This record gives sequence, C-alpha cells and structure tokens, in this order.
Amino acid sequence: MSNYDIGYHEDPRNSNGIVRARTTKQIRSWEMPRSIKALETFNTELGKMESPGIYVLFEDKSKVYIGEAKSLYDRLKTHMDRPEDKIKSWNQVIVINDGRPATQSDFNDAVVRKALELYLIKLFKSNKYIVVARGEPQKLNAMQEFLFKSLRDELNFFLLKKNIITKGLEERGQEEIFGDELKRILEKSGRKIQRWGKYEAVVEGAKVFIRPGSKKPRGWQITFRGRKSGSFIDSLQKGNGFLLVSRNGVLLVPLKEVQKVILDKSAYEQDTIDIWIVFTEEKATLSYRENTIDVTKFKLVT
Repeated sequence: MSNYDIGYHEDPRNSNGIVRARTTKQIRSWEMPRSIKALETFNTELGKMESPGIYVLFEDKSKVYIGEAKSLYDRLKTHMDRPEDKIKSWNQVIVINDGRPATQSDFNDAVVRKALELYLIKLFKSNKYIVVARGEPQKLNAMQEFLFKSLRDELNFFLLKKNIITKGLEERGQEEIFGDELKRILEKSGRKIQRWGKYEAVVEGAKVFIRPGSKKPRGWQITFRGRKSGSFIDSLQKGNGFLLVSRNGVLLVPLKEVQKVILDKSAYEQDTIDIWIVFTEEKATLSYRENTIDVTKFKLVT
C-alpha cells in the first residue's frame, strides 16, 4: 500500500480534550487525556460495545507504554484505576482501531494485535522514545500476515501524519537493535560484559564501540572520530578493540579487520574516517573508499 493511496483527516480538540483522527482506509483514533470523562465519552462513541485495538500511553511525551486489548475501554479503565508502576504517571493516550465492534473488526485477531504491538514497540524505540513494554513475537498464518502488513503500513502513515514518529522502521532485518536486547545477544553468544554503555562497552576485556550507522545511499555510514588516546580513531589505528554494529544480526568486527580497508595510513591524521556497511541477503561487507572486505563471519545472529 502506497501512502498516496491513503488520505488523512483530524478534528480539532473538543471540550473533553479528545482529538479524533482517521485515515480513508481503516484506522480510527482517539487521542485523549487521562480522565474518566474522556474515557466515558470514548466508550459512548463505541456504542458501549467490546471494541478491540491497540493503544499507546504517554508519560511526558518521551516515555510510552504500548499495549493491545480485546476491549479497549476495559483495559484503559484498568490503566486509569490501577496503573502499572512503570507507567504510573501516564497523562495521555492514543487509542487506535477501525471503529468497528469485535465481531466485525480486523483488530479482533489477538495474534495480529500482538504482532502490531511488537512492531510499534520497535518503531517507537527507533524514534528515540523510552518504551516500557516488551511484547512477544507471533507466528502468523498467511491471512494474518496479510492483515498485519496492511495495518502496519497504514499505522506508519498515520503516526507520521500525527507527528508522533519522524521515521519508519528500516527494511526488515536492518532495524536498529537497542540496549538490553543488544546486550542479551552478546551474552547469548558467550561474550562476558564487564561494562555496558550506550555508545561504548568493555567486552571480554576489550573496548567496544557501539554504532548503528546512518543510512546513506552508499550503505550504513559509520564515522570514526577523535585522535586522543582511547578514542575511536586512536583505537582503530592501534587495532585495539571492536566495532559493534547494532543492526542485521549484529556485527562484532575486530578493529584489526577494519584496518584492512584503510590502506592509506594518512587517513589516521584526519579528524574523521567514514566507513560503510552494506547488508544483503547473502552477506555483509565493510568498505572504505574503494576497498571492501566481507565481514559476514562476524555476525552474532544469522
């Protein structure tokens, strides 16, 4: 489905603080504050019938909880009356469904809802939200897969229009892997972690530079900076440590391997050195200028 096939409309905020929005396909949404009055208004508009869908609780615009429910009203009432500690102070919610009761709704399939929930968790993480929900992978049959993809594409369009996200997820398999999940992959591969940070870590006693790369026409660009002792360029020049590329199965590349594409030693005198990672179905390659090596064997997950 192309974004050009979908239209979007949003109503002004009403006296209950509710903003209704919809696409010309299936999506219907209610953005509302944490208030009983708004929730009861929402329930009335649903005809006080069981309506399935997904929802996003917001706390101070940067922290979110993403969930799914067979009955959105009942689930939100629970979140309002007995909120979970991890999102206890939520103050805004966006509810998304197709405006139809359970017997007719495309959101009635719990497997599809849970697959959308997990997708949105990854999507919001990639847009730098603090997500306090985990979700679970789902096994979809052919019909569920078709429905999931249709709703996923429309959700991307909708959330971009609402200015809730600024970018969609990367091509499947090339999404950025974050924090705890990235750490678990390293530990599962048998590596012992002595120190863990957002951009640097110490693994098996060696310094590790964590970089997802920036998407460019040539591939994922990773920039080495700094020449002082222990910096990215200094470590590269000495061949000490590893580059951890947090995408596509996760690459843990020894810096000695990266050195193999930097044949011009004067490069280490520059303020920055740009290398490129390219993923295909068969392999992963690392390049500097015209020099390329295969780094597939350094993937931690195949």
